[in-house]
Amino acid sequence: MKAFLLLVFVLCASGCQIPWYASNASGIVERIANSKTSDQLLAELPQEAPHRKALEDLPEVLEFARDKGLNVGGAYQRIDVMPDPVSFIVIAAQPESLTLHQWDFPIVGLAPYKGYRFLKHAQREAQALQSQGLISCVYPVEAFSSLGWFPEALPGAILSLSEPRRVRIIFHELVHRTIFFPGKADLNESLANYLGDEFAKEWIEKRYGRASVQFVDLHDEIQDQERLRQRVLRLKEQWSAPTLQDDLEQFQEELRSETWMSQMGREQSVRIWTLPMILMLQVYDSGAWPWKEVWEKCQVDVDVLQWLIQREFLGTP
Repeated sequence: MKAFLLLVFVLCASGCQIPWYASNASGIVERIANSKTSDQLLAELPQEAPHRKALEDLPEVLEFARDKGLNVGGAYQRIDVMPDPVSFIVIAAQPESLTLHQWDFPIVGLAPYKGYRFLKHAQREAQALQSQGLISCVYPVEAFSSLGWFPEALPGAILSLSEPRRVRIIFHELVHRTIFFPGKADLNESLANYLGDEFAKEWIEKRYGRASVQFVDLHDEIQDQERLRQRVLRLKEQWSAPTLQDDLEQFQEELRSETWMSQMGREQSVRIWTLPMILMLQVYDSGAWPWKEVWEKCQVDVDVLQWLIQREFLGTP
């Protein structure tokens, strides 16, 4: 908690954004204060509770992450039981240049998103960006990372997800906690997606085997993610500012006509895709960087991976 309070102090020193930081900081403090330990929740849950097994498995998932070299620290030792989303993210794009709007933050540098604890604050920001001619939208997020500054509570809603989806999210956020490069959102998110998927595959295979329903479900999710990625790449090859609306409608229709293998894929097909949402997909695109080759080159060692990224991608020793 001391580290967290220090972070709040540093962030608030930026002056003009004090209300934003103060609001988010108070929200995080509130969620931590209202969280419960796994043991407390297990004592309250009936034996037949649907997410009881997810709670019982959590210590093993975290121990697996530690064995893989991830900085678990005190993360996810408590469960956030508040029912509302952890945060609301604002994203925006320039319709003429078809590029994402960027915010500049202390410590983390440039980022193509801005989080708010409360929906009304996020909506106010989105409206202000629209008045400047940008296309903006707001959406809730499932989880977040403090980048190791304080021990995050695991959002309770994650416990109700399928095991493949749940462990992908947990490993993704723990990668952020372990490896983070300021101002490199596309690299950070792409890497967290790649390693999150790799660790999830290894976890599910070790626990259930490759022929299991769980492994098949995970495989289907990842395959659907790749199919969506290919659709986005084809869209970006042909779109232009004057025809953007028609291009997006065609993209939407193609998604609806696709046969998806996973629940996540089916949810993607009915979502209303806006310009900033599509551009954000590319920020998270694990195929945009040669992670498979890099991961094998460093012999699946997280510490070596960080050093290799700094040397080969960022040009720093």
